[in-house]
Amino acid sequence: MADLLLEKGLANTSPKDILECSDVGQGSLYHHFDGKEDLALHAIIYNVEQLISINNAVLNTDKNAYNKLADLLLKPRNIDRGCLVGQMARDRSIMEKPNLAAEVTRGFEAMKQTLESLIRMGISDGSIANTLAPLEAVTLILSTLQGAYISAKGLQDDSYFRLTINSLLKIFTPKS
Repeated sequence: MADLLLEKGLANTSPKDILECSDVGQGSLYHHFDGKEDLALHAIIYNVEQLISINNAVLNTDKNAYNKLADLLLKPRNIDRGCLVGQMARDRSIMEKPNLAAEVTRGFEAMKQTLESLIRMGISDGSIANTLAPLEAVTLILSTLQGAYISAKGLQDDSYFRLTINSLLKIFTPKS
């Protein structure tokens, strides 16, 4: 279901799609979940937890804040699939349901906290330029990251994602 939400969205995912992807019987599926929305909630939680896990793995390295930021932003990604959380934020069917929207927001909040922590740490240790206040930097990073997915998809060339992120990182490189 997590993959189906990213590929097709909530409204376009049918029970048949879910059963085919899960390779379980209808009775088994509905024994564990109350319906498509309940399954979607668990899938969104799964995606958010994956994002948090990836962020934590990057944060728990011995690199300086700038290099952690670069690793986080330049990690391997499936551009066609989109961001684990951003893709769901664009899904009206998800964001209209308060319990689902709350999990998407939790994912964005986790990313915001990770980035803000890195920016503050980097400004403090001199590895990140203090050109922007931490919240300004986080807003710019989140917006650029989500836009980079869309630009790469629209131009049908994944290299534009990397070009966008490398350009963004220049803003945070301390002046020598």
